[in-house]
Amino acid sequence: MTATPDRLNDPPAPAAAPLHGLRRLVDGAGIAGGLAVALMALHVVLDVAARNLAGLPLSGTTEFVAGWYMVAVVFCALGSVHARGDHIRVDLIDMIAGPRLDGLLTLFTSLVFLAAAAAMTVWGIDDALDATLRGERVEFATWALPVWPGRWLVPAGFALTGLVALLDLGRGLHRLTGRRPPRGDAA
Repeated sequence: MTATPDRLNDPPAPAAAPLHGLRRLVDGAGIAGGLAVALMALHVVLDVAARNLAGLPLSGTTEFVAGWYMVAVVFCALGSVHARGDHIRVDLIDMIAGPRLDGLLTLFTSLVFLAAAAAMTVWGIDDALDATLRGERVEFATWALPVWPGRWLVPAGFALTGLVALLDLGRGLHRLTGRRPPRGDAA
């Protein structure tokens, strides 16, 4: 099995400024997902320490983890994972397929991934807009935790993943036609 290179990692050509911007966006979202993991771990450690040492757990830790951190961990990293090819894949056919069949398979999987990402983006926007308009929050005795902003990470993550899938679609078309994609311009 061969390692899949990062499809956005080619140095961008001067005409590929949007690709460079997408690379920065994907990297930034991945970093945000990593920061969410670190903040979640710190928050949980502080909650456990406060509960065990002082008998005073931090109010809302579970809700904060569920409504903010976990959503950010999953959906901020989604586009980055897809760009690097780190999601679950079956490479058996890739090992025996020629460039044309590989291009056809890449084209097909990119279309399916793009359609799913587009559908989930539309659904996520509808859900996030509804949560925003309702001012969705979790109420506690002395304060309220707004959770509606975290809802926007779902469509943002799927939209970013869809853009990466769109670049994969271009890569599949280039493989199918037998032409080499322009440097820095294809997925």
